[in-house]
Amino acid sequence: MKGITFVHLKSRRCPVAILLLSALALPAHAAIFTDTPNSPRADAVAASNTLDLAQAYARMLYNDPQIKSATAARDAGRDESGIARAALLPQASITYLRNRTDLKENMTQSTGIAGLPDEHYQVKEKFYGKRAGITVEQSLFDYSAISTYRIGKTQAQYADVQYRLQLQQEAVTLIDTYLNALLARDTLQLAQYQLQVYEDMLRDNQRLIDRGEGTRIDTLETRAQISATRSELIKDENDLKDRLGELSALVGEPVQPQQLMAINLQHGLLPLQRLDLPTLLKDANEQNPQMQAARLSVQYSDLTIEKAKGEFMPKVSAFASREHIESDNIDNIGRDYYDNTIGIQVSIPLFNGGSSYYTARQAYSRREQAQYELEHTSNSTATLLEQYFRVTDTSLSRIRTLRQNVTESEDLVQAMRRSVAGGERTNTDALQAERQAFQARLALIRSYVEWFQAYGKLQFYAGRFSEDDIVVLNRQLVMARQ
Repeated sequence: MKGITFVHLKSRRCPVAILLLSALALPAHAAIFTDTPNSPRADAVAASNTLDLAQAYARMLYNDPQIKSATAARDAGRDESGIARAALLPQASITYLRNRTDLKENMTQSTGIAGLPDEHYQVKEKFYGKRAGITVEQSLFDYSAISTYRIGKTQAQYADVQYRLQLQQEAVTLIDTYLNALLARDTLQLAQYQLQVYEDMLRDNQRLIDRGEGTRIDTLETRAQISATRSELIKDENDLKDRLGELSALVGEPVQPQQLMAINLQHGLLPLQRLDLPTLLKDANEQNPQMQAARLSVQYSDLTIEKAKGEFMPKVSAFASREHIESDNIDNIGRDYYDNTIGIQVSIPLFNGGSSYYTARQAYSRREQAQYELEHTSNSTATLLEQYFRVTDTSLSRIRTLRQNVTESEDLVQAMRRSVAGGERTNTDALQAERQAFQARLALIRSYVEWFQAYGKLQFYAGRFSEDDIVVLNRQLVMARQ
C-alpha cells in the first residue's frame, strides 16, 4: 500500500517492535480529511508526520547501509568455522580419464645374414583407453589443521561480536544524531523567538523616541542586538540543515524539523536503578563488545601461534583408493584391471626455506600487538565509562539548578521590564536580562540532550545496551508544538 513503510527486525528480543505500529505512516490521501485541528482524527494525521526515536531506529535497521554491511560481514564470518572444519573431515575425490591414442612405431630388424640389408617395419595403431577411480583420505593427525579449526571457531565468534558492536555503535550514533537535530531545531526556535522579542523592544524604543521620552542610544543598542541575533540565526539554520542531513542519511529518508519530537523540560530523569562505578566497570570488562572483540583478537593470535607450531610436526593420514584401468597408455594396451589400495601416509617436514620459522615469529609479534591493543581498549573504555557516569550521576542536581535558573531569569525579565517602564532601569539592563533568559533556556535543553546522550553511551560502554534503552529514551520525548 502506498504511503506505508514496513520494517522487519531480525532480533528475537525486540521491545522496539511494540512501538512499530506508530512507525507506519498513514496513506498519503489522509491529508484530505477536513477535521477540526483539535479533533482526534486531526491529531492522528499530525502524529503520522512525526518521527520519534523508535521509528528512526526501526528505519535505520531497514535502510542504513552500515547495518546491511555488518549483517553481511557477520554471515560471512560465521562460515569460517565450517571452512576450517572441512580440513578435519574425510576428503573424497573421483577421477575419470577417457583418451584416444594414435600409435605410430618404426622398427628395424637385422636379418642376421651377411650381405642382406636390415628389415624396416612401420606399425600404425589406434586404440581407446580409460581410467576411473575414487580416493578417500582421512586426516589422523594434523596439528595445523586442528589449530585452523579452532581459529575458524574464534573467527565465527568474532563475527558475531563485531556485528553486535557495530549494531550498538550505530544505535548510539542514531541517538546522538537525533538529539543533536532536535537540539539544533529548538536552538533555532529559541533564537527566532528571541529575535521577535528584540524587534518588539525596538518598536517600543521607537515609540518612546516619538513621544520624546526615549534616547537614540537605546535604539542603537537594540538594533545591535538584533543584528547579532540575526547572524546567530544564519549559523543556527545551517547547523540544523547539517544535523538533519546526518539523521536523514541514517534513517534512509529525508527528515524535516517538524517531524522531530521534543523534550519535556518538566520531566524528571530516567528511572534507572542506582549503580556504583565498580559494578559498571566490572560489567564493561565482561560484556562490552569492544572488550570481547579485543580478547578474541588475543585468542586468535594464540591459535595462530599454535598453527605455526604445527608446521614443524608430522602429519598422518589414512587413505583408500580403487581404480579401474583399461588401455590408458601404451604399456597397458589390451589390459583391463582393477587396483585397490589402502594405507597410512606420514609426512615429516624437514626444511621449507625458513617459512615455518618466520611464520611462528610473526605470530608471536601479532599476539604481543593484540595484547597491547586489549590493554588500550580496556583503559579507554574505563575512562569513557567514568566520564559518562559522572554526567549521569550529576545531571539531576544540574537540571534542577538550571530549571530554577530559567524560572528566575523569566521573573527577572518581567521585573526588568517594569523597572525600565518606571525609569529605574535602562534599556541595556533589559537587553541583558533577555539574553540571560535565552541562555538559561538553551542551557536547560542542552543539559537534557547531554544527559540522554550520556545515558546511551554509559549503557554501551558498560556492555548493557539493548533496544530497551531506545524505548526508555523514546518515552522521554513528547509531541513538538507546531
